[in-house]
Amino acid sequence: MDKNRDLLDSINRENGLTRINRAIYQKLVDCGIPGIIVAKPAYNLAQMYIQSLDFVAKTNEFSKLTDAPSIAEKVLEMRESVKVLRHFTGQFGRSYYVLMDRLSMITGNWYGEGYEEALDEAVNKFEEILSNLASEDLRDRMQDEIRSHNRQQHGNIVRRLISKGCPEDISNHFADNLFELKLEAANLISLVDKMVSLTDDFENLILEIEQILVDISIPWVGFSPGETAHALWHMGDHDEDNFFFMGFLGWSLAVLENLQENVEDL
Repeated sequence: MDKNRDLLDSINRENGLTRINRAIYQKLVDCGIPGIIVAKPAYNLAQMYIQSLDFVAKTNEFSKLTDAPSIAEKVLEMRESVKVLRHFTGQFGRSYYVLMDRLSMITGNWYGEGYEEALDEAVNKFEEILSNLASEDLRDRMQDEIRSHNRQQHGNIVRRLISKGCPEDISNHFADNLFELKLEAANLISLVDKMVSLTDDFENLILEIEQILVDISIPWVGFSPGETAHALWHMGDHDEDNFFFMGFLGWSLAVLENLQENVEDL
């Protein structure tokens, strides 16, 4: 994650966007997809990547703040980042299915007799390699440590907001959506980084990229058009008066309203 933060700090945002956009575009073109089909999803995914970097960085900064004015200012900054992220997520979703249809046309011709058996064999071999890299106990301890760290940050933020006059339920809902969205943003960053670093031969490259795009789509696009995917749910929709779809955008607004009501120097 440090290298991602360095990207934001060391280069102009537009240059960073151009670089990741070109990298995504080139990988998709390398799969044999026409540039005219690749251009939109590549650009929108690059924007999602940049905004995810920004949101994760702001979330890390937010967890260290203690005074109400700084908390309110950072919440406002995170809201703007999430609004832009939501916009480009919607744009990516609109072009995603066209992109995947073209990929499926390419890979569909490869799935002949014996494909399933070969795939199962490759998966088993991969799982065997993973099992030799680290013991089950070590993996469990690492996962426990991550969960413990998140719970600690979550609890600190909730207590801090309550101390500034935010009701407990609003503070909890805000923190829940903040950390769920942060997790999805971090996963998106990791998947895009993996995509642009691929060096496989043609057939393996297409299969790898197809799987990465599917992994991205599940939380950010959904299994079918019109579905509210996990990341979208936790972003929320600030344009709709919908209590069941508040997400980060809705609950952060509630936090700001309570801070304004309860803190004199805000």
